[in-house]
Amino acid sequence: MWRFAWTLFALVFIASALAQEQVTVQQLLSDGKKYDGKQVVLVGVVHNLKEKVSKKGNAYYTFKIGEGKQTVSVFSYGKATVKEGDKVRVTGKFAVEKRVAHATYRNEIDATKGKVEVLAPAPKQGESNPPAAKK
Repeated sequence: MWRFAWTLFALVFIASALAQEQVTVQQLLSDGKKYDGKQVVLVGVVHNLKEKVSKKGNAYYTFKIGEGKQTVSVFSYGKATVKEGDKVRVTGKFAVEKRVAHATYRNEIDATKGKVEVLAPAPKQGESNPPAAKK
């Protein structure tokens, strides 16, 4: 009985790990259809952080990861746990195109059921490199 339970646990763990593939912004933008609708993991720096409240009263936030015009949007419900300039790891479902009511969103990771983790806080004014993230 215990052997079966451990085998089942191992299979679930392996399937979970395989379902989340770490990618780059460039991979998502150049081969988006491959990742469309799949869980991805993306590491980058938070830019253009916006916190808002929907018409129904739900808090949410968005930000961009990438450089210049090569960016991917991140969306999540709740209050932002990150700040502008933080280095983060985002886990969520990628969509090449998502329609919500009358709006269309492109190249977006929905982290609502995933997570957004701070790996290194934004550098303080005058610092060139952020301090190492705590483990």
